[in-house]
Amino acid sequence: MTERLPSAAELADFAQKLLENFPLNRWHGKARQAITKLQAGKIAVACSGGADSTFALLMIYAAFPLCRERIQVLHFNHRLRPDSDEDENFVLNLAKRLGLSCSTFRPECRNQTKVDEGTLREQRLNSFLELCKTSDTALIVQGHNQDDVAETIIWRLSRGSSPQGLCAPRPVHKHGQVHIVRPFLAISREEIRSGLSAVKMTWREDSTNQSSSYLRNRIRMLGLRLLNEDVDRDLLRGMSRSRDLLEEQEDAMNEWTVLAQGKCLKEGKLDTIELKTVPVAIRRRIIYNWISAEINPNALSPNQMEQILKSVASDEKLDLSISPDRKVMLSENRLLVKVMKPDSRGWTLCAIARNQALFLPDGKFIRFSTKTTTPALIQQILEGQVDASKEAYLAPKGRIPVSLFCRTRIPGDSYKPLGAPGSKKIKNWMIDRKLEPSERESLPLTIDSKGQIIWVPGLPPAETHRVQHGVKEVIHLTYGRSATLL
Repeated sequence: MTERLPSAAELADFAQKLLENFPLNRWHGKARQAITKLQAGKIAVACSGGADSTFALLMIYAAFPLCRERIQVLHFNHRLRPDSDEDENFVLNLAKRLGLSCSTFRPECRNQTKVDEGTLREQRLNSFLELCKTSDTALIVQGHNQDDVAETIIWRLSRGSSPQGLCAPRPVHKHGQVHIVRPFLAISREEIRSGLSAVKMTWREDSTNQSSSYLRNRIRMLGLRLLNEDVDRDLLRGMSRSRDLLEEQEDAMNEWTVLAQGKCLKEGKLDTIELKTVPVAIRRRIIYNWISAEINPNALSPNQMEQILKSVASDEKLDLSISPDRKVMLSENRLLVKVMKPDSRGWTLCAIARNQALFLPDGKFIRFSTKTTTPALIQQILEGQVDASKEAYLAPKGRIPVSLFCRTRIPGDSYKPLGAPGSKKIKNWMIDRKLEPSERESLPLTIDSKGQIIWVPGLPPAETHRVQHGVKEVIHLTYGRSATLL
């Protein structure tokens, strides 16, 4: 629906009618309590102009009339569709007619190379959180609904998610001092749209929501629909109940972990005798929390965690590199992190697990992920519309590996980039680019399981991994400063 925006009086009337149809006792209890507790401060409402976020904005407006002068609307215009500016104008006019302030954001670069859902979500969230920090706003309301819960569970189950991951989206999630609150997780997408239509409220439709290019859309349009037809009860309510129970158990596990970790932690090291007295699930969390105090937890791959757990269980000695300057070691019933303090200009081979990042000693990272191709992405790659200093797309040889490897240059390293007449030493490629000697020593080389160099930042990927028409999935490598990833 994209008809004219109602008048200010009509909007106020629509909002009140919506609240009557969806009173506070229909909202998720935890979110309702959080809003009630924090309503004395400023309230931000994220609004894309779509049905869910428009519903959320009107509901907050109607439910908390005394807070209206402190409500601020937030909108991020990714500028990826021809009508993105129309969405922005819709939200600006909606806020204006409600008498609310509105802040809009746009990406720094107009022609973005990464447009996957995760990257776009991160852009929005980072922008919103930054504004909240500078404006002393402790509350952001989002319009996620019951369908989002079901989609997330199915999506994350396919990736082998932990119970912690299956709790998302949570009704209340804290980022520093800012609370992300989702009051409408107990209301379905169909109810929201029916409710808006009943009061004749308009909203904006995002055409990309109907694209089968995104896994989440396919889950929404096909997976959930078919599953709902096959079950003999309310699927969305059941999955929401499962999410609530998982969160309840997750919170309990976190409390038990804190208690157990206090007994295991001795002078900065973990006592493995004490560690083995707790269940493996608690043991895993203790190790994760302990390592997180030393390095970014994203630097620890699932395989590395399993190696640590195996050594603890068997009392075998361990000497495991988890980053270029950190090792996890096990000796004499003590698990410790050893700082290697390497020269940032050169470091030895380290693994990069799929969908993980390796944090480098010079403050940069290299990340290994995968991406399902689209005709547009293939065309972009073939036309060379990729910033080789920041990212590379490679076609896998057979199945995409679980891990790749990374190290700095050693004498004799050579490879053949895309389009090059032949192979040449990496050192010579770097000299051709006029790199300083110190930069040549610190630049990471990505290596496959056979020891072949497949990418060097600033150069094209190896000819052996050329992307061509018909490739369904590609390896995506990104390189940059760690702060851009966190």
